[in-house]
Amino acid sequence: MVHPRSAWSLTAAVVLMASFTVSGCGGNSKPAICSDVDSLKSSITELRDVKLEAGALATLQSDLTNVQTDLSKVKSEAKTQYAAEISSVDQAAASLSASLKTASTTPSVAALAAVATDVSALGASLSALQDAVSSTC
Repeated sequence: MVHPRSAWSLTAAVVLMASFTVSGCGGNSKPAICSDVDSLKSSITELRDVKLEAGALATLQSDLTNVQTDLSKVKSEAKTQYAAEISSVDQAAASLSASLKTASTTPSVAALAAVATDVSALGASLSALQDAVSSTC
């Protein structure tokens, strides 16, 4: 026969272990870096969806500002983790900023082609960042 005190202790231990197991998983919450990268992805998608037509340069510049804001959040949250991937996105955004300035001051087919190339490079660098972060998220 099991002593009532032993049965109660066993039950309490099982409940306690179960609560540690559930809380250890963190529930459904993800690290903040996950939502920050998702926001960055949305900003870059908006930028990539801009059609190169009249007035597009101003829209691209505005969208790039949103990308840079979201990238700052990613940098802040990640600290030194994912540094190489974040640096790549940062460099691609800087390159796009420069090509947008050039296209604004001296519009030409070549300048617009450089903008398109830089937008594509920004998307590729985001993909590398997402791949790196995917194991965390």
